[in-house]
Amino acid sequence: MVKKSYRLLVILVCVAAFGFIVTGCAKKTMVKEEAAGRPAPAVEAKKEVPPPAPMAPPEVKPAPPPAPAPKVEAAPPVEAIDLVGLRLQFAFDDYSLSSKSKENLEKLAGWMKKAQDAKIQIEGHTCDIGTSEYNLALGERRASSAKTYLENLGIASGRISTISYGEERPLVPNKDEGNRSQNRRDEFVMAK
Repeated sequence: MVKKSYRLLVILVCVAAFGFIVTGCAKKTMVKEEAAGRPAPAVEAKKEVPPPAPMAPPEVKPAPPPAPAPKVEAAPPVEAIDLVGLRLQFAFDDYSLSSKSKENLEKLAGWMKKAQDAKIQIEGHTCDIGTSEYNLALGERRASSAKTYLENLGIASGRISTISYGEERPLVPNKDEGNRSQNRRDEFVMAK
C-alpha cells in the first residue's frame, strides 16, 4: 500500500510539472508563431513622450550695485552758549521783562532752535525783602514770564521748566540795595 501511495504521489507530481511546462511552452509557441508571419493583433501604439529637455540653469544676473546711501549731512555742532551771560535782571517787586531781558531771551531761543535736543530750566530768584512765601511766588512769576516769552518765540513748552528759589539762593549777600538788585534775577541751567 505504501508503494501504491508513493506511485500515486509521483504521478501527481509529474502531471503537475507537465502541466506547468505545457502552459509555459504554449505561450512561447504563440510568440514564435507571431514572429513567423502571422499578423499581430492590433495593439494601440503608445506614443513615446520624449524625455523632458534638460533645464538650463537659471540665469544668474549679477546683483546691481547698491544705490549710494543718500548723503545726510551731519548738522554742524551747535556752539555752546553762555547761560550765565544771559541772566535776566528785574526791578524791585516786578516780573516784567526789560528790553535787555527780551534780547537775552531771543538769543537763547535762537540757540535752542539750533540745539533741538536742549532743555533748560529757568530759576526765579528774589532779594530778601518780603516774606519767604511772597518771594517764592514772585520768583515763580519771574521764571514764568521768561518761559512764556520763549514759547512765543517758538520754543516748545516741554523743553522749558521753571522753579523758584525766592530769596534762598542769593547771588551776593543782601547787605545793601546794590546787592539786592543783583539778586532779583532769572538764571538758566541745562536740564536733562
